[in-house]
Amino acid sequence: MAVKESATQSEPIDAVRPIKVICIGAGMSGIICGVRFPQRIENLDLTIYEKNDDVGGVWYENRYPGVTCDVPSHAFQFTFASNTNWSSFFAPGQEISKYFRTVAEKYDVLKYVRFKHEFKKAVWLEGLHKWEVTILRMEDNTEFKDYADVLVKATGNLNKWKWPDIEGLHDFKGPVMHSANYDTSFNPTDKRVSVIGSGSSAVQIVPAMLPQVKYMDHYVRGRAWISPAAFVAADPRKANSDVHNFEHPAEERKGWSEHPETYLRYRHQIEDVVNRAQLVHWRGSAMNKSFSKETEESMIRRLSPKPAVWEALRPDYPPLCRRVAPGPRYLECLVDDSLNFIPKGIRRVTENGIIDADGVFRETDAIVCATGFDTSLNMHETPIYGQGGISIDDVWQPDPIAYMSILPAKMPNLFLFVGPNGGSGAGSTIQMSECVAEYVIKCIQKLQRENLKTIVAKQSAVNAFRKQADKYFAKTTFTYTCNNWAKRHPDGRIIGFWPGSAIHLRKALEHPRWEDFEYESMDEDSLAWMGNGLVLAQLSADSTTGYLDLVDVPDSEIYKGVTTEGARVANILAEERVVCSGKIAI
Repeated sequence: MAVKESATQSEPIDAVRPIKVICIGAGMSGIICGVRFPQRIENLDLTIYEKNDDVGGVWYENRYPGVTCDVPSHAFQFTFASNTNWSSFFAPGQEISKYFRTVAEKYDVLKYVRFKHEFKKAVWLEGLHKWEVTILRMEDNTEFKDYADVLVKATGNLNKWKWPDIEGLHDFKGPVMHSANYDTSFNPTDKRVSVIGSGSSAVQIVPAMLPQVKYMDHYVRGRAWISPAAFVAADPRKANSDVHNFEHPAEERKGWSEHPETYLRYRHQIEDVVNRAQLVHWRGSAMNKSFSKETEESMIRRLSPKPAVWEALRPDYPPLCRRVAPGPRYLECLVDDSLNFIPKGIRRVTENGIIDADGVFRETDAIVCATGFDTSLNMHETPIYGQGGISIDDVWQPDPIAYMSILPAKMPNLFLFVGPNGGSGAGSTIQMSECVAEYVIKCIQKLQRENLKTIVAKQSAVNAFRKQADKYFAKTTFTYTCNNWAKRHPDGRIIGFWPGSAIHLRKALEHPRWEDFEYESMDEDSLAWMGNGLVLAQLSADSTTGYLDLVDVPDSEIYKGVTTEGARVANILAEERVVCSGKIAI
């Protein structure tokens, strides 16, 4: 009996089939896709849809006074695009936004991005084995559909800000702003301003705005730990917990630009400290005990002029149950006579003021809501439907979970950045997203190489990852009872953070466990991807002996770890040393 030859079997083994990838979001992770996917994936058709009119995501959107990253700038940048020109140890948000734009331009990412296009829905089409993605073109409010073999969601979990649920908030006649949608034309000079909230945005807004305003009412319903300076001691010149930030002089930045190897050593120094901070979250560890003690002592000392503020702010849970904000100068502002610290909720807002929970009315000229984002990972507004039409919200009951934080069950060819258990509890978020990108690339290459229709995580593998995460977090401070954005309720599972450090994720994702996935082939014969017995070079003038050039060392050296992979890494490092020359300087 004659065997029917498939299209795959009639082609050389290395003939790479075309693949269409749609990426949602052009923030930090979307930029990485725009850089690495075209470099690593052959025959790629890539489209990145972005709702804003520029790249940068949360760092483009957040423009409130004092917006700053609380991770050192030197550890908050791409490994392949060093910036020797950060103005300060913790760079302001505008600088970070500009950095992302500069990187996107340097690596020609913008040609893949369609701005002012908002993701609305995605449906897996079983018969076609493609994602049908509904997009809103915001310029004319028109919806259209696009189709892809692979869907990548790179929107993170800080992309959906929300107004606080306060009666009458929008009846107020003056300016009402959210920290994630701040009106930069607003001038607070000599005005009475009310700031609501005490999270990571509030602790930056208050110190930045207080020197300008006539008076500030600060409504703080919850309690929070405010830490001493984080990571500043990584620079020996500033090993003082009261120094929260410092500038890099022009001559220092010039020296780094001219001597990139010096700057690379400085990056190693800073990032090593950031990487080692993981143990601060381990219950009973020496680092946890010392940090907790230092945090409490710092707050008592800095709030000593008004002890009542310390008593009102002091949490009933241990430090590090939730994300701890360093809050440079924030505690000092709480004891400033130009700020009225109000440790109460709000009953309602009127046309010209705020009535607190005790019924006290205070007139105000403007309201700033520093009340954060919806981090629930619910996707009711942007639904995704996978195998059998099941929605991802249904898959994620009672809690969101995805294999390795990247692949949800029953969602073929769907990959998530900063998905459930994908955030950084210790280490660089950017480094983590770079590792996720490389993992996704390997999965896409497997789809192409083996001519597969689908790759989807096994439910058993998803369950195993959940179990592993729960075991890890059981020994950490995150599981103390408290309100934490990383869990849905005070005693819930940790769904926000990776179960380990950023460099732990790097190791975990280095080699995909292909046995943890289910596949569907395009060919009737599972090994049809082996093709017609040829490679493409045999049908062209290209060399067939390139393998001789991959590594030029004695055989004995191979057993010392010098491999073709080592040669590849060396080439990448050489490329990155060139990039480290300061050309990304902003």
